[in-house]
Amino acid sequence: MLATNEEFSHRSGVRPRTAFLVILALSFLALSCWSFASPLVAGPDEQSHIIRADALAHGQLGHPATPGEQLLVTVTVPQAIYFSKLYPGCWQFLGNNPATCAPSWTTSQAPIATTVYVGHYPPLYYAIVGTGTYFSQQKAGIYAMRLVSSLLSALMLALGAYAIVRWSRRKMIVAGVFMALTPMSLFLSSVVNPSGFEIVSAICLWTALAIFVMDYPIDPPRGLVTVIAVSASVFALIRGLSPLWVGLAGIVAIMAVGWREIWALLRRRHDVRVAVGVIGAAFVVALTWITTQGTLHILPVGVPVPKGSSELHIIRMTLGALKRWRRESIGVLGWLDTGLPNFLYSVWYLMIVGAFIGGLWRSSWRQRLALILASGLALFMPVVIVAREARVNGIVWQGRDSLPITVGAIILAVALCANLIRSARLERWGVSCIVVVVALLNLIAFYANLRRYAVGRMGGRLFFLHNVGWSPPTGQFATLFVYGVLTAVITALVLRWVWVGSVATPTTSQGD
Repeated sequence: MLATNEEFSHRSGVRPRTAFLVILALSFLALSCWSFASPLVAGPDEQSHIIRADALAHGQLGHPATPGEQLLVTVTVPQAIYFSKLYPGCWQFLGNNPATCAPSWTTSQAPIATTVYVGHYPPLYYAIVGTGTYFSQQKAGIYAMRLVSSLLSALMLALGAYAIVRWSRRKMIVAGVFMALTPMSLFLSSVVNPSGFEIVSAICLWTALAIFVMDYPIDPPRGLVTVIAVSASVFALIRGLSPLWVGLAGIVAIMAVGWREIWALLRRRHDVRVAVGVIGAAFVVALTWITTQGTLHILPVGVPVPKGSSELHIIRMTLGALKRWRRESIGVLGWLDTGLPNFLYSVWYLMIVGAFIGGLWRSSWRQRLALILASGLALFMPVVIVAREARVNGIVWQGRDSLPITVGAIILAVALCANLIRSARLERWGVSCIVVVVALLNLIAFYANLRRYAVGRMGGRLFFLHNVGWSPPTGQFATLFVYGVLTAVITALVLRWVWVGSVATPTTSQGD
């Protein structure tokens, strides 16, 4: 007997399609607030991403600036787009400098040739986001690109919400998704940078995989298989290391379920074989671009490694950066010039460590090994990648680069905590506490980010009451107020579902 949407809605208190649409709308609006709360080019490398997206959307693939090399690519864009290279000069990297010092944005449409260092990156994200410049190739068009980027991330969050409401038997996974949505994840999703879309796509994929591993390891629903295939395929096409992260996510899932069970599932289910084929095709496309375009070649801008350094010394240097990368994963915003209150990091670390311990407590040995593997990969894979290329590029990495695997370890750990909780009421309280705490921390981060650009990190705390300093197009107070309202609404809706709905127990694994 198939479990219908109506039957599931009675158990969970909300229809899956309704959850998809509501989360899509609310998360898009929330990310849009982030888009306006930071001046243009406040995102890392945003000027290069802006120029690449505009050029690609208007038919320019670009050509190597120097014959024989692909790292720097020359394109021609309007001066109003090129101006993104000049705009942030007086406040970039200077956290105490508000954005009021920036010059007025030029409106000139005169063409100008310039180089970008992301011209060899996979084109999918840029081709979509660049459509924002069809609206305008001036300042408004760049904001439009930010909004398109926010919409892409909102779609992935909505797809993850659909999977939870439709198939998950454990509400703890909701808390895992909230914990994975760190301020860095939200900030990057709101600017022109493929890193944000990659992180949120990873959250969607890991959410679907966690549901599969914990609730349907033998016979997953067709719809869940489709969500895994779509999110994994899109994820693999976003950035140069994306296929690696997708592959590692698959290995963790296979470890949690077992090779024999996965092989039996492949032999038994045609839709699973199709899903694997779709993901494989996406991998072929991604790897073809990456290898032929030299995507993994980067500017050697990392901390230099002293000549004659041994491999052990390089590894020690790389391990020394782990603390900084961990902090950046939570949120060092802007061009790594906008730190957040120290207590925010401490609370997040405490939640993550608690989730890891709880996830190991009563889980099966396979689940424990999967969690240990995911956590170990999140912690040490960057060390391996960076140390391997350190002599050429220096110690170059940021916390955001490993978030696609880090969010997986967080989601899996929190989901496994459901094995520790025997009372449905206790599970509801646990989810509610995490959701409320994360919502408040993200609201504090949003305020800190807006304050940094309005009056500087050390500026007046109540700047928004007097409209002091730099102001977003939507206004200081209005932007902060709307984001606060959206945070409250999202939190209230999630808490209502957690407390009103019951845990899902689908009558069949074949329901869509």
